[in-house]
Amino acid sequence: MLEARRRVSSLSNKSWIFAHLQTAGKGRRGRAWIDPLGNFACTCVIFPKTSIDKFSLSSFTAALSLYDTLEHFGNSNADISIKWPNDILLNGKKVAGILLETIVVSKNKIALSIGFGVNLISHPRTSELEERAYCPTSVLAETGITVDPIELLNKLAFNFANYEATLQVRGFSQLRVLLLNRIHKLGDSIVVKTANEIINGQFLDINLDGHLILKTGGATRSIAAADVYFE
Repeated sequence: MLEARRRVSSLSNKSWIFAHLQTAGKGRRGRAWIDPLGNFACTCVIFPKTSIDKFSLSSFTAALSLYDTLEHFGNSNADISIKWPNDILLNGKKVAGILLETIVVSKNKIALSIGFGVNLISHPRTSELEERAYCPTSVLAETGITVDPIELLNKLAFNFANYEATLQVRGFSQLRVLLLNRIHKLGDSIVVKTANEIINGQFLDINLDGHLILKTGGATRSIAAADVYFE
């Protein structure tokens, strides 16, 4: 995503930046993300026509695109799911992550940078993870399949273009139905960690803004951004 920031002023249309090797990547909340050779790391830069408050919905087009891409290359017996808002789990373990970053290029030009990282052949050691983080895995470890990163990029770009077109033409409601069918642990008890608090409750729904709807006590709360842990 750093490379996207360097190049964005010269871009005007959707662009994909692919890294064969990534040593200075980052994940949510600035966490380090390293992708060795053979894994997958890329950034897509787009210039949404919608208002900036709707940019976050592209995290779900990205997640759905990556879900479909991994399903295409994977094993039919593997269980793929989306962990809200945009991690991908394979057999209940984290195999991929997505990160969004808004870049203000000029007064009239705002870009959205979407970073994708997929553990294709290797994954971080558990000792390198923060407390309560999901156990990591790789596509190879879970399915025995070796996926070519360039082939994955081509399929991902195709899927992402289709989902973004659907979002622009039909809105989020249709994509929300697909998302709810693929989301991890909908209806279960979860722990939500926002920047300011930790909340326990039941994962009820995802609304039309993409927010997680949490039932806690006798009330419901709309969560726009948080880390989610499952009990």
